[in-house]
Amino acid sequence: MAGPAEGRARGQRAIVLVATVVSLAGVLFIGLGLSGIMIPEPAATVRQEPPAPAVGAPLTDVPPSRVAEPMRAVRPTAVHIPSIGVAAPLIELGLDAGGAIENPPFDPPNQAGWYRYGPVPGQRGAAVITGHLDTRTGPAVFASLKDVKRGDQVQVLRADRSVAVFVVDRVEHTPKRRFPAKKVYAKLSYPGLRLVTCGGAFDRRAHSYEDNTIVYAHLAAPYHPGN
Repeated sequence: MAGPAEGRARGQRAIVLVATVVSLAGVLFIGLGLSGIMIPEPAATVRQEPPAPAVGAPLTDVPPSRVAEPMRAVRPTAVHIPSIGVAAPLIELGLDAGGAIENPPFDPPNQAGWYRYGPVPGQRGAAVITGHLDTRTGPAVFASLKDVKRGDQVQVLRADRSVAVFVVDRVEHTPKRRFPAKKVYAKLSYPGLRLVTCGGAFDRRAHSYEDNTIVYAHLAAPYHPGN
């Protein structure tokens, strides 16, 4: 049995350990400037499938078409935007303590996040993927999102190795104070996708960019292995 002095020492070590864990958890998410805009929806039902490669390779020669029928709900694993050279793994994002969408961590910078309480990319509705514009040391995953054009493809790889191929409808640049939440999180009658990152001038006092860049797209060509 431990004596009083040893018991106190163990208690002090436990307090230090808990404080360290809490401190590390607090730096996981840093704002994209989306605070207060989230309209939570019920969590999507996602089929559990065998794991797929983290990023994989983009598809080629997938012709654009009219809006495709919804795909079944399968966990997204990566996003490709061939026109700007994006090939990034996807992590799941929820809500923070303030009810706003969480942000993907800055490290690694080539990583984006899918909002798991909205539709799965390929399902009916507006699926949302966010990523950082840059970090303290250089560009991040959506550094060139502003250069996406209407008609460009966005390919979302999924855990069953299917690919939801979206075609861009428009790109919008808007002040964060007027973030178009109703359009971004709209209850669509077709499978849609929104890509969101920061943009505009950097406010040094607020440590944040003043605008958002938003890409709107629709599902055009679901791809399944063997097709």
